Amino acid sequence: MTKRPKAKKDAQGHFLPNGAQAKAGLHRAILSSDWGQVVTFTRYKTLRQGKLVIMVPFAYSSQECAVCIFTSPDNRPSQAECVCQRCGHIDNADHNATVVIAKRGTKKLLSGDPLTNSHKTTRIFWKRGPERSEVTPGDDRIRRGMPKASAQGSMIQELSRAISETPA
Repeated sequence: MTKRPKAKKDAQGHFLPNGAQAKAGLHRAILSSDWGQVVTFTRYKTLRQGKLVIMVPFAYSSQECAVCIFTSPDNRPSQAECVCQRCGHIDNADHNATVVIAKRGTKKLLSGDPLTNSHKTTRIFWKRGPERSEVTPGDDRIRRGMPKASAQGSMIQELSRAISETPA
């Protein structure tokens, strides 16, 4: 998504405008938006609600048919439409990709494979008031690369509340 636009020349050999400056602004917005935080926030919010998060690969989900699982770039003739080249199934591209991802999640859940990717993890440690000087570990594992300080405090509060309310 952040690839540089290719330079194009006209008949006289002069470079044509390719929107590189506008694209650079888009790159800055994409790279500064912390899309990876969506996963972190989703995990701790679902922990608080007692729900399950399953990580599935989303690659080529917009090119895969939800009916016959045929995958081809030709299945996406436009941005908004998905037309399967094998079975002829026609659907909105976003809806089709959602169904494909849901099927992948169901398949992963029923297969018995680990539900999350194995990453280096770290435990959360914090002190529980002045009367207890020792550091107590949290029961939940969180990936390295914690959120900014203001969001981190909120997440630790939510995790400690969820952990204390979770039956053993």
